[in-house]
Amino acid sequence: LLLIATLVFSSALAARDFTLLTSEPGRKAKAEVSAEALFIEVIEEVFKRADLNVNVKKGPWIKAQRAVMAAKPNERYLIAPLTRLKQREKDYDWILPLSSYRLQFVTTDKNTNLKDVEALKRKEVCVLRESAAEYKLKEWEFPDILSRVQVQKCFKGLESGKQEVVLAHGERVASALFQQVGGDPKDLIFGRPFTEYTVYLAATKDSIDELTKQQLLNALDAMKIDGTYDEIFAKYQ
Repeated sequence: LLLIATLVFSSALAARDFTLLTSEPGRKAKAEVSAEALFIEVIEEVFKRADLNVNVKKGPWIKAQRAVMAAKPNERYLIAPLTRLKQREKDYDWILPLSSYRLQFVTTDKNTNLKDVEALKRKEVCVLRESAAEYKLKEWEFPDILSRVQVQKCFKGLESGKQEVVLAHGERVASALFQQVGGDPKDLIFGRPFTEYTVYLAATKDSIDELTKQQLLNALDAMKIDGTYDEIFAKYQ
């Protein structure tokens, strides 16, 4: 009986353990300004309030997406921050809306007209691979898309002058990434924001039951009500 009770208790504890896969920041990224660190802090606080355990594993972003899609439900894999797109809708369960952003073209070249989409189509545009930005350029039939596994390389190209245009996931993220690679955010020139997206905490299909999902949503709501959510984001501005 004691053995059975121990096994049941261990199984119950394991059922409250989750593994969060997220991308590894570039080697020059500063932890205090990285998008990865921001969302990890938000998610860890959410799980703490919901009395759930989450273990964080960092690695290549594309590999992380494929691992979560291929995992079995009982492995309880999570991924964040992942933009919710129609191309991904059926691949994951979408658990928590973490934040919203709008795409923006960005350059350091004062002679580049970021309002002229047809002119931009004659240039090479750098984006994060398999991201909302890449999907948008493909939708608009941009012929010369440079997709990078690490988006920091796009901004390193801007900083060195080898890259003229990047399609970024919002001004705040672009400024932080440019600073990470040694650039001065004041040198960035932004186009008008367009197409709003939401980044989520997502999970392997059927790995989180509705009660647990509601516990997490309630915890996130509580963080927004008491100001913790805004306090965390303010640290990364």
